[in-house]
Amino acid sequence: MKINGSKILFLFFYIFLFSTVSFSQTVGKIYSKEEANTLFGNVIDSASVSLCDLISAINQNQNYVMFQIINGELIILGDGRKVLYPVGKNVDPNEVFALYSKSKVVELLCLSSGNTVAVEKRQSHLTVTFGLNTLEESWLCPPFCP
Repeated sequence: MKINGSKILFLFFYIFLFSTVSFSQTVGKIYSKEEANTLFGNVIDSASVSLCDLISAINQNQNYVMFQIINGELIILGDGRKVLYPVGKNVDPNEVFALYSKSKVVELLCLSSGNTVAVEKRQSHLTVTFGLNTLEESWLCPPFCP
């Protein structure tokens, strides 16, 4: 069996990411893209981040990852609402973000292949899509900020 370099690299990232995950309460559920469209409606707005940038951002974090699109710009926060992406961005502490367990984001990234992750605003939901799968069932932070 021949394994190419990109699969080995992806496996390395998966092991590294998963090894840093704290096994606290899991937030988020993964759906097929079709199922997400049916349950949560069509995408109204979206912003994307490269897979490498997302992996780099969540590697700086232990438990939770938060996403929001503000004025067309994707912002990613980590534990304690620390800004992970883009570096140096200031965020209003009252701005509401969609919070997911880091382990669910890692699981989503392991289910597909590609170079870009889309964060999508829908009618009343914010979803994260990679390949043919979509992550939702987030907590809103605030008010639920572990």
